[in-house]
Amino acid sequence: MVVELPVGYHLTNFLSLIRFVRSQYADLLIERETAYADDFESLSDQAQSLYVRMILRRGAVFRSDKLSYVDISDIEAAAAELFKSGFMSHETDEDELLDLHTKAELLDWVSGVAGAKQLKRGELVELVKSEIDVLAVELPFAVYRPLGFDTLLLYRLLFFGNLNQDFTEFVLTDMGMLRYEDYLIPEEIRLFDSREVIDLTWRFYEIREACDELIELKEFDKLPELAQLCLALSGIDLKSNGALIRRRDRLLNHIARHLERQEFVDDALALYSQSTSPPGRERRARIMQKAGEESAALALCENIIAEPADEEELEFATRLGHQLAKKLHGSSDIFQTLLEYETLNLELEMPDPSSHDVEEAVRFWFEGEGDECFYVENGLIPGLFGLCFWDIIFMPVKGAFVNPYQRGPLDLLTPSFRASRSAAIDSRLHELEVEGQLASRVHETYAAKQGIANAFVPWDLLSSELMELALTRIPLSHLLAMFSRMLFDLRNNRSGFPDLITFPAKAGEGDACRGEYSMVEVKGPGDQLQPNQKRWIKAFTANRIPFKLVRVKWVD
Repeated sequence: MVVELPVGYHLTNFLSLIRFVRSQYADLLIERETAYADDFESLSDQAQSLYVRMILRRGAVFRSDKLSYVDISDIEAAAAELFKSGFMSHETDEDELLDLHTKAELLDWVSGVAGAKQLKRGELVELVKSEIDVLAVELPFAVYRPLGFDTLLLYRLLFFGNLNQDFTEFVLTDMGMLRYEDYLIPEEIRLFDSREVIDLTWRFYEIREACDELIELKEFDKLPELAQLCLALSGIDLKSNGALIRRRDRLLNHIARHLERQEFVDDALALYSQSTSPPGRERRARIMQKAGEESAALALCENIIAEPADEEELEFATRLGHQLAKKLHGSSDIFQTLLEYETLNLELEMPDPSSHDVEEAVRFWFEGEGDECFYVENGLIPGLFGLCFWDIIFMPVKGAFVNPYQRGPLDLLTPSFRASRSAAIDSRLHELEVEGQLASRVHETYAAKQGIANAFVPWDLLSSELMELALTRIPLSHLLAMFSRMLFDLRNNRSGFPDLITFPAKAGEGDACRGEYSMVEVKGPGDQLQPNQKRWIKAFTANRIPFKLVRVKWVD
């Protein structure tokens, strides 16, 4: 079904963003930034709409004759208002102006030049430049350049907490696809609690942009200077701001990785040592191993194993540490968990490609055997987790929420999520150990929060039938073991779950049916287990959670 967005939704969303930021950060905005919002609100609806249409589109300049919107009756008058108020200019350069023209229009300018029609667009543009003073040509249209992009970027940063998100969230809300939890963001828990934090965050983005430009130009020798600029940023104590620490570490790791690839090993090692986030320690260990410093690499692996930051780092340190210990000492006391599982090989008739995939074919096979089988992948266990920890996920923690349109806190997939809420999480895990409490909390939250966006809860997958079977058949100890593993590393462990879950038709009653289920991963011809899937299988084995791998071979 095609959902029609309301007329003017783009302007409504733009105003929502501007007004929210003005309300939330009125004390931190400077005069130029507040004037941008005030002046915009003073425009007519039509001028506002035209500005927003352009500023949110790709491209810096636009042709007046290519703009047509049902909610703007007089684009020329709206544009004139934007020019007068300083929200738009005619300014452009030669390359931008040429980009606005079609190939046919460019050919009209050099129609007398032999062979012009056979040129590719890039070659044709160069020919036009050599033949004509493009900026002096009288055009049949006006050029519109919306202004204030940097100020809008700042508003986006304050609203989303980053520059990676845009107005898509608003569109989904307008379409009725998403509803959000009703949480408060009081001043004392704002992400940006001072102008210094805003300016430092902005500088990190500027350095990242400059870094990417140098990488594109292959001027790698200039990267160490940028890295030092990043390390020299000061003004506040970064240790008091986890978001800034994570942002700085991502930038340091990014620069270091490119330096490492270009054989600037010492510079890369120095930057990895400054980073407190993965994969800084992993890259240091790899560099040490490659340089023949195997004892130092082993010691670093042992440090990681003692205090791992996440699953990937732990897996790496266990594997490399085991190898180095055997090489240096002849044996290793670093334990490597073996990958063990039951395999079921099925020969199935090739389905119609338009009707089922391999998981659906296996699900039908189990149902043909009399079992109840559901496609769940990363939906069931994370969904139950999200329902059990709902109030903790949306706890009012400093820097966790920046706008009303979040599926979870900004630090949800970082180590600080558990660290900042450790007391509440430990208390909830203790509560859930009591028989009946987990199911009770799931049912209560499911009823109270139905349809509200949560990063872990796929409402379209969690049917009442599936939940009831899961809560009845999966032992409490199994669910708690999976929840605990997720909490150790939510970024990596929220995925990698098996495709299917099966419940045998002939199960006992009451407690007798506990354990009557199986997690099932399906692999078609040529498919292989992924690293996060292997880690979950090892966890299943350690906790005696029933699992089987189904390998499918198609037959005619």
